[in-house]
Parts: sequence; C-alpha cells; structure tokens
Amino acid sequence: MRFITVLILALAAILSAYSADAQRIPGQYAIDELPVIPIDTLPADRAGRRLVINSNGTWGYMYDDLSDLASYAGFRDHWDTTSVFAYRDFSYDAMPEVLELEIVDSLWRFASPVVGKVYSPYGRRRRSNHNGVDVPKPVGTPIYAAFDGKVRYSRYNTGGYGYMVILRHPNELESWYGHLCRLAVGSGDYVKAGQIIGYVGNTGRSRGSHLHFELRYRDQTFDPEFLVDFEHGKLRYKVFPLEKSYLDIHSHASEILQEFDDDWAIGSLLAEAGDSVAIRAAIAQQKAIDDAGRTVVKESAAVYHTVKSGDILGRIAIRYSTTVDRICKLNNISRNSILRLGQRLRVR
Repeated sequence: MRFITVLILALAAILSAYSADAQRIPGQYAIDELPVIPIDTLPADRAGRRLVINSNGTWGYMYDDLSDLASYAGFRDHWDTTSVFAYRDFSYDAMPEVLELEIVDSLWRFASPVVGKVYSPYGRRRRSNHNGVDVPKPVGTPIYAAFDGKVRYSRYNTGGYGYMVILRHPNELESWYGHLCRLAVGSGDYVKAGQIIGYVGNTGRSRGSHLHFELRYRDQTFDPEFLVDFEHGKLRYKVFPLEKSYLDIHSHASEILQEFDDDWAIGSLLAEAGDSVAIRAAIAQQKAIDDAGRTVVKESAAVYHTVKSGDILGRIAIRYSTTVDRICKLNNISRNSILRLGQRLRVR
C-alpha cells in the first residue's frame, strides 16, 4: 500500500511540473534557463583565486588579476629572463615514473597556439634534435598563448629561435614559441589562454614561415603532440600523465597514440573475452606487428609495464602478447582490480 501511495505522489509531482512548464507565461524562465550573473564571491584555497556564486545556483573560479599568481613559487624560483634554460639543477633520476599534471579545469583554459597540420614533428632530424613541432602559417598569423601563465622570456634569441616567447604555467610546464616576426608581450607579463603573444615569422634558423612550438617540463622536452592535436586545435588531456619515458627525443607521440588507438580497437573486445578465440587472434596480430619491426623482449626476461591513463588489463595483455589471466597471476590481482596510474605490473 505504501509503495502505491509513493508511486501516486511521484506521478502527481511529474504531472504538476509538466503542467507548470506547459502553462509558463511567455518570457518566464525555468531555473536552468536563468541568465548566469555573478552575485557573490568567496575566498578559495589558492592565493588570488576566488569562488564565484552565480545567480542560477552554479559556481566556478576566477582571478581578478593574473598578477595575483605572483605568489606561486613557480613564478619566482628558477626564473631567468635572459636565458632559455632556467632549471640547471634538474635531476632526471629523481623524477617519478609518472607525473600527473593538471592542464585545464574550471579555472585554467586552453587555446591552440595555431591550428594546422604539423609539417615537421618532434624527434631526431638528421644530425640534431628537433625539440618541438613546426606548423606552417603565413607571416603575420596571430599566435595565441596555449595556457594561462607568465612570460619568462620575450626577445630575439641568437641560438636559432629568432624572435621567441617562453611562457611559464602554474603546473610548471613551459610553452616555447619560436621564429616569430613580432612580439606582442614582454618578460613579466601575465597572459591568459587565447591571448595574442606574437605573430608567425621566419626569423632565426628557419626555412619558411611557421610556428615552432615546444612543451617542456623543467627544461626537459617532450613531444607536444602528446598533449595538443594541432590539426583540430584541441587538447588531448585535462589531466596529463607525463611519463618519465616521454622526456626522450625518441619518444614520439604519433607512434604511441597510434599504438593506443590500435590497442583500443583490438582491446575493446578483449576486456570481456577472457582467453577466447578473439584474444588468441588478437595476440597473433600483435605478434605479426612485432615481427615487422617492433622490439620483442625475450620470454626469459621479466618484463614490467607502467600503467598510464586509459590502460585496461585486456589492452596491456595484447601489447605484450600475453593474457589477462597470466598478468593477474604474476601480480596476485584479479580481473576486477583497479589499476593505478604509475603502478608497475609484471607482464612476463
């Protein structure tokens, strides 16, 4: 009887809400249609950051002035406005295997510096390293700050970059913009994502107008395409798992992202398939890829995998030509165990 009463009351509430909406006076708004107007602010957990309460009941964060970020140690320590390199005491060995970097949230935003296909990717180039990516654009094309931050370096660089801007961001990443024809910001300026910081040029050691773009963590380079899809002007991660192995000129995002896509296509049917024919077929396919040129680790050696964002046991099993059950047995876990970023799993 109580269930029937509750059901009748619920139906009455739904009908009442529907009736009220149907009879709404023209110009009257539902709550979720109300204009978003800031009505109050409260102190937040970071210096200069405030919690904003909006008129429609929503909330968010804001900075009145980006100069309030001056309290961040990252904008004081290892700060050099005359040299491109600022971290002279960086220890690669002391860096964790995986470092989770918050890239965007309700406060921090992203804007693609330019939008277009990458002409020259990150990696080895003949006898030297190419520490970023090149995106061809006509001279004078505006270049936008990728993230909020502070200008550490803005001047002509005689080392090959030409006119150059370096931005330091609150997560300790730096974005480097090279070969500009004109600068639009100066050292010490605070900028927001999407703000024009300069214009595409052909200065320095350059062949044709383009933007040379780098991302660095404490002066150490990694492929910007891990994080940015330049062709579509999109960000790949909100929280970026920066693996220690990425800080290697031979670590290319294009290869790893392709591997990620291939594994996902195969692995989408693996997670539930156990040791079925589907898994054996996928393993055979992966072995064929390995035989075509991928490095194969000898069966006798213990092999470990460091868990990264998006990993599932099925995908890991395919990558190392093994099975989910085998990985579970080697690590004393179950198929339903939760994988943690940075966790080391023995796969052989």
